[in-house]
Amino acid sequence: MQLGQIIRNFSEEAVAADALLSCGDLTLLARIGSTADRFDETVGEYAAGAVRRFANSASSEDWLALMNTVERTDDPGFRCLTHMLHWSLKRDEAQGTVSHVGCSCGGGGGCT
Repeated sequence: MQLGQIIRNFSEEAVAADALLSCGDLTLLARIGSTADRFDETVGEYAAGAVRRFANSASSEDWLALMNTVERTDDPGFRCLTHMLHWSLKRDEAQGTVSHVGCSCGGGGGCT
């Protein structure tokens, strides 16, 4: 499945949870749930925001790492998504409960 289609479906919480379960990483899903709760977001909102934060704030080295990851998989959409989620979680878990850096809304819950 293409990444854009996966992200478009994140507005429906059940669909977002199913898509994230399809990544095959239950620990990742638990981390997303916990971090989303801290920011007063749904799992789908957090995941969609994580992709936007990566797009807005990732360094050249981060993008190169993403390209290397995507080149080595049979399912680039899900692999790209998990890479971006791990990147965003690492930063969000380190910063605590302050606004998301790189969101178009400036932070907090419901970031778009």
